[in-house]
Amino acid sequence: MNMKLSVATFMLCVISHTALGQFDNYNSFEQLDSLSRVYFRANDLDSTILVLEYARSQFPDHDEKATSILSFLYKKTKQDTKQLANWEYGLNKRDFFGISKWEYKHLENNPAFLRLLKIDQQIGDSLNNLAQVEYEVVLPVNYSKDKEYPVSFVFHGNNKNLQHAKAVWTSKVLQNKFVTVYIQSYIHMSKATYQWKLNDERTNKEFKEIYRQILKEYPVNKDKVIFLGMSAGGKQAIDYVFNEFIPVYGLVLNCPVIPNVGDGSINAFVSESKKIAIITGENDWALENQRNLIARVDSLEGNGMLTINAGLGHQFTKDFSVLLDDYLNWMLE
Repeated sequence: MNMKLSVATFMLCVISHTALGQFDNYNSFEQLDSLSRVYFRANDLDSTILVLEYARSQFPDHDEKATSILSFLYKKTKQDTKQLANWEYGLNKRDFFGISKWEYKHLENNPAFLRLLKIDQQIGDSLNNLAQVEYEVVLPVNYSKDKEYPVSFVFHGNNKNLQHAKAVWTSKVLQNKFVTVYIQSYIHMSKATYQWKLNDERTNKEFKEIYRQILKEYPVNKDKVIFLGMSAGGKQAIDYVFNEFIPVYGLVLNCPVIPNVGDGSINAFVSESKKIAIITGENDWALENQRNLIARVDSLEGNGMLTINAGLGHQFTKDFSVLLDDYLNWMLE
């Protein structure tokens, strides 16, 4: 079976499915986007897809967003024919999907897939070559250059970005007591989202330069440097701290992926009275490794704390800012 579907044929299919003007009452992409989210929350993925396909056909100025979301939905619903056409459409406009050959191993002998994979990788390499590790500083309320502040560095999760981290990693203690630095990887997962890779020479070099610049430019307490991170961002933070990449006092992490941490690194962490706190969900797929890391710190009578939220998976809890404040105050004791 030939799985390649031309963009023109694909768009005709979209229009035929949305015949009779069932979305004529929606006058903007934003309205249709909101409608698609209603269907998505109801787990009606077929309707979610239908709305976004129509939205893209009617509002091409927003097609990059629609194409990106459709890529996720076609993957989730295993619609390979539509996925190939979707990639073709996006890649022709120089969109980047971060296509993984491992996630589509069943297409490894499909010529159309291999061709699109190569184009996607070339676009990704081009984007990464032009990018750099970026950061944004948020100063505390009533900031004064004459006062010394603790400093927090925030690492976003994979497939997220600096702006997402700013929206989630916020709390009264951060706003009032910390100089907060939101860090964004240079390694693209899509055009607007990023990922972390351990032991990446360029990431290490550029982050260390940012760290030095912050300590030089702002009146921060070098003994109270705290790393915050979600998922793969937490993994990056753990790797830096336990390998003593730079001097850091503590970690507050949400659902971190746990890298390999040697016994010597645990011993050094505890001997220097450093602190680590993990917030996670009882259904988080990384929970066992998170428990294990805290248990290893605790076994040496170190400073480790773990909060497990009932009913949650690999995500943020609704009262995350409250828990974050509790742990940040603990860090400042």
